[in-house]
Amino acid sequence: MEKLLKQILVVIDFSDTSRSVIENIIPIANEMDCDVHLLHIVKPSILPVLADSQHIIATRGHHLAESSNTLMQWQTNFISQVKKGRYLFTHCVQGNEEKQIREYALRHHIDLVVLTHHRPYPWSKLLSRINIDRLARRVQCPVLNMPDPESLRFIHNIVLPVTNALPLRKIMFASYLAKYQDARIHLVALQEDKEASHEENHYLMKAYQLLRDNTNLSVECHPVNGDNIAGTTLHYAEQVKADLIVVQPGKEAELPGLLNNIFSRFLFSASRIPVMAV
Repeated sequence: MEKLLKQILVVIDFSDTSRSVIENIIPIANEMDCDVHLLHIVKPSILPVLADSQHIIATRGHHLAESSNTLMQWQTNFISQVKKGRYLFTHCVQGNEEKQIREYALRHHIDLVVLTHHRPYPWSKLLSRINIDRLARRVQCPVLNMPDPESLRFIHNIVLPVTNALPLRKIMFASYLAKYQDARIHLVALQEDKEASHEENHYLMKAYQLLRDNTNLSVECHPVNGDNIAGTTLHYAEQVKADLIVVQPGKEAELPGLLNNIFSRFLFSASRIPVMAV
C-alpha cells in the first residue's frame, strides 16, 4: 500500500493533554516512519483599543519569546522518543489559530493534522476557536481531533459512515491506519429514510466490496436506523467502543439540533472518540 503519511503536525497548547497526545502520536509516527511537527500558536491578546500600542507590541513579543523557549524544552524532552532517522520539528507563531494551522500545513506538505484541546470546563467544547470541518476542507490533508489523548494508543475498531457517494479517499486512509493497527473497519449507512435507503445502501455495499476485494482487513457492513448520519454514526461508534471515526467534512459531521446549529457544533466537538476528517 502506498505510503500516505510522511509528515504529522501536532498542534499543542502546553497542557497535560498536549503532552499525552504527543506521547501517543510519536509511537504511531515511528511505526509509520513519519516526521513529527509540533506547532504552538500564541493567541492575540484581547486588550482595550485605547491601550498603548508600544506596550501591546512589547507584551506580544514577550509572550512569543516565552512560548518559543517552552517549545524548545518540549523538543528536548521528546526528541529521544523519535525513531532514528526521523525528525521532530517545532515552530511557534502568533495569530489566528485556524489560519496559522492552514498556512503551516500547506507550506510544509503536512499529511495529517492532529488537534489537541485542553477543556477545563464542561462548556469549553462549545467555544472552540477552530472550525475543524472548515479547516479539513482547506488544508488538503486529514484533520484528527483528539478529545481523549489515551484513546489512540491502540486502534481496534474504525467506524466509517457511508452516504450517497463512494468515499474512496476516506476508505484509503482508514485502510492505511487499519493495516498498521490490525483494526476492524465498520461501514455504517442510514436505512430509515425510504427514499435514500436504496441509494445509500447501494454505496454501502460497493464500499464493502471494495475493501473485501482489495484488502485482507476485517470489515463489517451495517445499515442502521436513523435520520442524521453524524448522530447515528456517533451512537453506533459508542456502542461498539470504536477507537476512531473517519468522516468527510460536511454532511457526515453535521449534528442535528438548534444548539448545535447556533454554536456551529460538529461531530468533532461532541464525540469522546477521536474523529478524523478526510
